[in-house]
Amino acid sequence: MNYLKEIQTLKTELAFPLQKAKSLLEQTAGDIPAAIALYHQENIATIMAETKCEHWEAKSVYERFNYNVEKAVKHIFSTSLTISVEDKRDTSERGMGYLISALDADLNNVSKRSTFIPIEDFDEYLSSDFKAVFPLYQPQWDKIEPHFNCTTSNVFDPTTCRKIIAQLRQRTFTDEKAKIFIQKVIADVEEKLPTCAYVEVYGNI
Repeated sequence: MNYLKEIQTLKTELAFPLQKAKSLLEQTAGDIPAAIALYHQENIATIMAETKCEHWEAKSVYERFNYNVEKAVKHIFSTSLTISVEDKRDTSERGMGYLISALDADLNNVSKRSTFIPIEDFDEYLSSDFKAVFPLYQPQWDKIEPHFNCTTSNVFDPTTCRKIIAQLRQRTFTDEKAKIFIQKVIADVEEKLPTCAYVEVYGNI
């Protein structure tokens, strides 16, 4: 079937190319509501693939930006992803904590997306391992800093990051939520490492 009538209906509803309308209708046997639903599903999947965000966030931002994939992706990249033990979702009121970003050799941010970790989770599960690598040379100040600073920038080169990750992997947690939290933090830092010269942990305490 060529679905000419349905294609015209779809094009007026969603204003997309003829081939796209035809493809969607072929996949849904000419069912217009199903074709529209499939179109949105595909767009949400695209946003998730590009930003590595979860389904709930992709769907929420996609709808907020009136089904514009490009605007949704841009907005998600402009925000940070929250990783926490209690799995708190992204909120506008973050409170105190630490922002983890990837930096280039000139200390410019190259993270497509930074990661926010609430103070209570960082202090309880991560703080000791990040503090243990100090004293550490800090290129942003061009000097060796004796201690981790919870109120400003701390910069770690990839070798130091791998050392911290190794320490985190050796720790044992009885709480399943804590285990998942640590795994997510490790995965996040490891994902940043190939694209950067440094990983920055910035405290707003």
